Amino acid sequence: MFIVLRLIFVLAVLGIAFCAFKYQRDKNLAWLRRIKWILYGSLGLLLVFFVGLVVERLGVG
Repeated sequence: MFIVLRLIFVLAVLGIAFCAFKYQRDKNLAWLRRIKWILYGSLGLLLVFFVGLVVERLGVG
């Protein structure tokens, strides 16, 4: 589970870095929107994983 979380974090950082690089070159606001969606998507997935871990922990106890 934690390997998946690390992989999501690394991919999000790489995606944000790529979008920031592209935004610096052409100043297109679409790159900022993509950064926002990457952040929202990764935060949403982290929330789902966190809730799943909490439910699993409460179910085992």
